[in-house]
Amino acid sequence: MINEGEEPLKRVCILSRHSLFCKGIEALLSEEAGLEIVNWGTDFQAVVERIQQFHPDVVLVDFDDPELDLGPAVICMLREQLGFCVIGLSLRNNRLSIYREENKEVFQVDDLLKVING
Repeated sequence: MINEGEEPLKRVCILSRHSLFCKGIEALLSEEAGLEIVNWGTDFQAVVERIQQFHPDVVLVDFDDPELDLGPAVICMLREQLGFCVIGLSLRNNRLSIYREENKEVFQVDDLLKVING
C-alpha cells in the first residue's frame, strides 16, 4: 500500500536466458528503495507473456546473449503500446541501450520529419 506523498514502486522485469544474470541483477536491485522486481526468468516466452500481464515500468534485457531474439517481442510490445522503458544491459562493455516508448500522431510528412530530425 502506498502512503500519501510516497512515490509508487517502479516495477522491473529482467529478461535473460542466463539465471546468473537474472539473479545477479535481482540481488543488486532488491537493495534499492522504490523498486519491485515483478518477474525474472530464463524462459523467454513466459517472461514476454508476464510482461504483458504485469505491465512493468522497466524491462532489463541481457544484450550480450546472441541467441536472444528480441525482434518478435519488441514488435509485440510496440503493437500493445505497453508504455515501459526497455534497457539493454551489456556486461561485456558496461553499456546501456535505452528505449522509451513514445507515441505521436502523424497527419502529414512534416510530422514524421519532425520525429526523424529530433
